[in-house]
Amino acid sequence: MGTTEVTRGGAIRRRIGAGVAVIVALAALVGLSGVSWSGVVAELRTIDPLLLVVALAASLLAQLAWSSSTLLFLRTVDPTVSTGRVRLGYLTGTFAKQILPFGHAGGVPLMAYVLAEEMDLDYRGTFASVTASELLIFVASLAVAGLGFGWFVVADGVASGTELVALGLVGVLALVAVAIAGFVKRRTAFRRVVHGVALVGRAVFRRAGPRVQGRLAPKAVDRGLDEFFETFDRATSDRSTVIRAATFAVVGWVLFALPLYLGSLAVGQSLPLALVLFVVPAAGLATLLPTPGGLGGTEVGLTAAVVVLAEVGLETAAAAVLVYRVCSYWFLLVVGGLSSLFLSVGFRELR
Repeated sequence: MGTTEVTRGGAIRRRIGAGVAVIVALAALVGLSGVSWSGVVAELRTIDPLLLVVALAASLLAQLAWSSSTLLFLRTVDPTVSTGRVRLGYLTGTFAKQILPFGHAGGVPLMAYVLAEEMDLDYRGTFASVTASELLIFVASLAVAGLGFGWFVVADGVASGTELVALGLVGVLALVAVAIAGFVKRRTAFRRVVHGVALVGRAVFRRAGPRVQGRLAPKAVDRGLDEFFETFDRATSDRSTVIRAATFAVVGWVLFALPLYLGSLAVGQSLPLALVLFVVPAAGLATLLPTPGGLGGTEVGLTAAVVVLAEVGLETAAAAVLVYRVCSYWFLLVVGGLSSLFLSVGFRELR
């Protein structure tokens, strides 16, 4: 076994270990919260099946909307890419992001790899197009969260004593927005960061051979960055394409938030739609935890936000969030796995 394989294996073990540690810590937190699981189960037994089906459909439609955004940018690289293959590739990439620790943190390379392999596209061009798409989808999440927060404050008001929680969430989202603006506008700083990462990579993989060292050399990194920014600029140069992609991205977030709203209705509790539009995109930050799809962190964070901001009972909030996660995580995991199987085996073999 080579040095590269040993290093990679160690990194994977560390990721899995970090994920397990986070899940254990979250489980301990839930245990100390005093939640009555019998009460949660009692709430879940009252679920309206029709609302559950609508919530599942909304979650899937959200993925299709986001894949449409990706499709628009990919067609700036290759106008002939298949709509159906992009949608299946997007669902497969989502499956990879959801099942791997730190999958969402490395979501762009994973998605770009799946799409490039499936449609035989140049990886660098695909990576730049997917970066533009995912960046726009993320910006859309900030816009929807901001709209939801403003609507919630005006229509329902923030409960006394919860102002700091709400403002803290808004502050974190604002910092992320500033970071994104820095990426778009301050490319010199971005180049320095990439060169710093490449320097670390050359030190870590110094025994991996001249091929790896050559790819991480300063000139090679500069060439890659030049190609990346060229493709990124081409993908985002057409204003109509960006507007259409942004529309799909916003619609996707609204659809992705609906399962939490429908989940609350399904267990007999109507959460304010404005609050749902705020907390669901904000909860996306939990997917950066070293657990598959933010497993554990998303459930705990969303439940806490609903209890604090909507003043809903803990068991009812937990039941609504579990319904939401069944739709937005476990259901998509199954659909993405089937998409991956379809692309790997092919329709004829499956039939």
